[in-house]
Amino acid sequence: MEGRSRRAGGSGPRRPGSAARGAAMKARAAASDLLISELESARRFLQRAVDPVPEELWAEQPSPTYSPIGWHLGHVASMQERWLLPGEPQQYGCLFDPTATAKTSRLELPDPYELRAWLDDVLERVCAGLRAGRIPGIFGLPETFLVQNVAQHELQHAEHVQVIAALCEKRLHRMPPVLRVRPANRLEIPGGRVCVGSTDAARAYDNERPPHEIELQPYWLDRTPVTAGEFAAFVQDGGYREARHWTSEGWLWLKRHDVRAPLGLPEQQRDAPVTCLSWYEADAYARWRGARLPTEHELEAARVEPAGVWEWTSSWFLPYPGFRPYPYEGYSVPWFGTHRVLRGGSWASSPDLLRPSLRNWYEAGVREIPSGLRCAGGM
Repeated sequence: MEGRSRRAGGSGPRRPGSAARGAAMKARAAASDLLISELESARRFLQRAVDPVPEELWAEQPSPTYSPIGWHLGHVASMQERWLLPGEPQQYGCLFDPTATAKTSRLELPDPYELRAWLDDVLERVCAGLRAGRIPGIFGLPETFLVQNVAQHELQHAEHVQVIAALCEKRLHRMPPVLRVRPANRLEIPGGRVCVGSTDAARAYDNERPPHEIELQPYWLDRTPVTAGEFAAFVQDGGYREARHWTSEGWLWLKRHDVRAPLGLPEQQRDAPVTCLSWYEADAYARWRGARLPTEHELEAARVEPAGVWEWTSSWFLPYPGFRPYPYEGYSVPWFGTHRVLRGGSWASSPDLLRPSLRNWYEAGVREIPSGLRCAGGM
């Protein structure tokens, strides 16, 4: 009886390990709070991107490069269901699965009210599961990556929403201005052994890992991206009429699509970064200037600040030595060897997503994107 009363009253000795269990519970709660905060922050960024967009544009597809805005919103919710609510039924089946639905088949969508409600419901269920510990095994690497990957995935699609809206409203080519610089105002990088890629296993995408060392030769790099005014000089000099500035594939692309200048160049501010460029156009301009595009690792090593456009590089999108796909093979693997790498970040990018090791990629002929360039060369 005495033993029972002491335990009931809490005055007896505590069981071995109870303090450790209590500390573990507190640590788990703190970890879940951080992950919930990250998911909620990504959702606020998405909402700020979506709120100004008229709902009648949600089903528009202004370019074959992109899916409609409504599809992107459904895809965000679908990815949260798939990775953070495993075992629960998928509300819309494979409608928002990019591997199962071609872009030409993504125009039949739920109405905007239904999409908004679904987004809210999925996030509420995910956060409730995190608080209650019902989403097992996500608090240690690499599982924590799943939650952070879902948050970063949402930030990426928030950028797509802004770009698609700008295309629908025919304003993608208009950029905020930056200070114009003299051509001689450039960075000189001594080269040497540098570490590229990300050491952050919890946040980095599979294509950013593993980190590894490479050897760079000395090189120079434009301090800021090429401006619309500088690019206009290339156009006025006949750059789009002379094959010598273009790769053979680029010249065929130019002729096939009757391209004569970047999209909307006359309306672009002369002291803003030129934008809406394909890789072919960026490469041709660099050749005309007697320079070249930087490699992706030259841009990464220079640690330049993003200046409003994704910047084309000369690099193919390829796996790093020791690459392992995660969380699924379809994120990076299908695009290796066929797409070119862009670095930096655009006016629509979330600061929470941008880091020097982040890699973007598109096919060389795509130009309905906020893309520009810096020139580089050897020393």
